[in-house]
Amino acid sequence: MLRDMLAEGIKFDLILTDPPYNLNKDFGNSSDKLPLPNFLDVTRERIEICRNLLTPNGSIVWFGIHSYIGFIQVIMYNAGLHYRRMNIWRYENGFSRTKTSPAAQYEPFLWYSKSPKKWTYNADDVRVPYKSAERLKNPVYYTGKNGERKEWTPNPNGALRGDIWEYPTLAGSLYKEERTDHPTQKPVSLFIDLIRAFCPKNEHGKYHGLILDPFHGSGTMGVCAEMLNQKGHDISWVGIEIEQRWCDIAQARLEQIK
Repeated sequence: MLRDMLAEGIKFDLILTDPPYNLNKDFGNSSDKLPLPNFLDVTRERIEICRNLLTPNGSIVWFGIHSYIGFIQVIMYNAGLHYRRMNIWRYENGFSRTKTSPAAQYEPFLWYSKSPKKWTYNADDVRVPYKSAERLKNPVYYTGKNGERKEWTPNPNGALRGDIWEYPTLAGSLYKEERTDHPTQKPVSLFIDLIRAFCPKNEHGKYHGLILDPFHGSGTMGVCAEMLNQKGHDISWVGIEIEQRWCDIAQARLEQIK
């Protein structure tokens, strides 16, 4: 499918994906159960194809796990992509399955761009609340580049986001309505903000880009794109999934919001 789109000249503004981490999860096939050399070879091939599917100013946002994220960074560099940031999806409501190591509370995701100079990041769209209201009560002064005294005023939409993205997992009864049977489903709240951060906009300030998820799983990327489209945006997207079970779940989720 990826090679077919490449042959047709299709280009994506954003590739946002959560591929198998190679942790022996059961996705209905052996894609998460590869010997390490095979996993790295397959990952290299996938990333090189994805690079060629990007528009000149497009980006890849690629989820991984701390066990292998260093390998994937090197593959991205070797593919000629340009490092922007390794971000952290941090959560505190996961379950620890062992006492022989610290509980897992994060998953990294890489952001690389096709261009060394131009990319999309809508910083103001994903601002976060200020951690303390105390500092906002009194003026804050700083020295400008020409030595002048300047007053800092808080942005009414909050502080600029850092590279730690805090969203709960879908564990527990609180998220039972959103959770499906997919073993690695990502939360809508996280993927909505990822699209808002990395999807280009048109002249009217609406999200207007073509997004690809080559590991669509339970369909979270597509669901989030359509949720934003219902608010007046114009996102086009493609989700690819080889297991019919997950395709059915994704389709059901999409039908619910449409």
